[in-house]
Amino acid sequence: MHPRQARFEDARPDRRVIVVGDNGLTLRFIRNLIDNFAFCVIAVIPAGPGGQRSELRRAARAHDRLAVLEVHQTDADSVAAAIREAGLTDAYAVALMDQNDVGNLHLALKIREMSHYLGDETLPRLVIRMYNRGLRDHMQKLLGDDGVFVKSDADMVARTYAAAALEQIPPGDIDIWDRRLYLARAVDPRAQAQWVVATGNEFGVDMIPDDADEAVRLLCLEPVAARRWVRPMWEAVAQWSRQWLHTLRRTFSKGLWMAAAVLMAVMLGGMTTLLTVDSLNGSRKVDGDFWDALYMLAMMAAGGADPDTTDHWELRLTHVVVVVSGALLIPVVTGAIVQAVVERRYALAEGRMVRAVRDHVIVVGLGNMGTRVVETLRDRRIPVVAIEKDRDAIGVRAARAAGAQVLLGDASRPETLQEAEVKYSRSLVAMAKQDSANLETALSGLECKPDLRTVMRIYNPEFASLIRRNLNRNRSLHEASQHSSYSAPQVAAGSFARELTDDEILETIPVRGQIAYIAEVTVDEGAWLDDVPAHQASVPGSHRLLAVKRSSGGVRWNPDAAFRIAQGDTLLVLVTRKGLNEVREYCRPAAPTPAGRHRPDFA
Repeated sequence: MHPRQARFEDARPDRRVIVVGDNGLTLRFIRNLIDNFAFCVIAVIPAGPGGQRSELRRAARAHDRLAVLEVHQTDADSVAAAIREAGLTDAYAVALMDQNDVGNLHLALKIREMSHYLGDETLPRLVIRMYNRGLRDHMQKLLGDDGVFVKSDADMVARTYAAAALEQIPPGDIDIWDRRLYLARAVDPRAQAQWVVATGNEFGVDMIPDDADEAVRLLCLEPVAARRWVRPMWEAVAQWSRQWLHTLRRTFSKGLWMAAAVLMAVMLGGMTTLLTVDSLNGSRKVDGDFWDALYMLAMMAAGGADPDTTDHWELRLTHVVVVVSGALLIPVVTGAIVQAVVERRYALAEGRMVRAVRDHVIVVGLGNMGTRVVETLRDRRIPVVAIEKDRDAIGVRAARAAGAQVLLGDASRPETLQEAEVKYSRSLVAMAKQDSANLETALSGLECKPDLRTVMRIYNPEFASLIRRNLNRNRSLHEASQHSSYSAPQVAAGSFARELTDDEILETIPVRGQIAYIAEVTVDEGAWLDDVPAHQASVPGSHRLLAVKRSSGGVRWNPDAAFRIAQGDTLLVLVTRKGLNEVREYCRPAAPTPAGRHRPDFA
């Protein structure tokens, strides 16, 4: 046994996690497990320098909950043997975080085989980092569905970046118990119910306080609204009109517009003559009827009206001019249609805009993460314009398949952003791999539109925080941030860590370095919370009751003081980490109170 592992002998086996990997995401993932979820971690890394190994070794010296097990060979057999040595049969979970899809799959299969060979009846959870989407979608066939979580960095972070682009507070919309919750910075009058998550000022924050003064995060329950048909229909008509006008503007050249204007003037003149034909020729009466005049005009334009030498000269002149103009109109219209088709095909081939957009999101960079952000936005029916330098990037085809327009060009150039209609966009999301490119793109966007909302992918969390604070320095803590910047590894690490948490935790809510959780806990028979008023199930600074689901299936959101909790009820609570442990204790059957343990007074 590795000498550093001895410190875990007294630790609960269900809190021990074995993590394989030495990259930046692995380091942040381990810190989340230790600091936010109180897990004990054994990190299996290659011996020698490289990656984040030095950081992991320093972290192991600083944290009693972290140990490092080094392997001298990185083949699957050697790593699997190290995992077994680290205590596979006692581990709660194994996380494979290397940037090697095939290697992670190979190692996962060996771990499952080794667990069965060792007679491990309760197989450890497997969390596997996997880039290849096709391979990821078929992993369950190889490993089964029980306790296996196959995730991609892009899948983890796309939700956060998309929420920021839509001016939502990450993690964005939260769907629980067939209802939608969301976060706000101030009291929202349209919310059906709302609970204070945190209050604070420039000195710090208090989680789940009793007082709503200086609230910086509120959890809101979206009301159940009746389906509206008029507004969506009106918006669809307006969008179609904008696209049609945009197509006309791009299709017709200046010469075609001038020709169309002359022909329109001829037609209007002919209409005027026909409406006054009664005064010109008594033998052909129209009586000033508009529809009869329009009929005669259409027949003339199509060459379908027979000439009549007995007509007045003005009518005969109108006949000639309209027929000649109609003959010219047909090739003009045909040419415009052909030009529109050719222009569209050329625009697609060259990566140009093909239709008008308004209130859209511009996503720059169609790598793995940028493509997932595009797909996430399109799943919510948000118009998207994606900008990519490389026309051969895989994300170009995926973005178009999702319904986004793709513009090929350098997004740091104002001309490219102007072609993407940045002045009409709702936000700009910079998802390139280089921090400098993302920052330059965001600043170029602000030159084109000073009130533009920007979201940036920045690797270093500290650098991302500095950028965010400086760009938003003129805004108060209670105002919505105009600019957001997130470290993708930091966001992904928190999401990966949540996959290893207890099943009760449904969502995590980060607030300035602290975390609150939304969790569900079932009340057992004889528990301390059995047969007590609902309002007594909330303790400031620890936990707050959001909803109660009866064993019969009914749900009561924000129950009042007259509502009583009963055994078999499932409680939905907003909690801190310490508060979750307290709620679990209160939902278990009451036991004799040992010294130093205080039973809550629900009287």
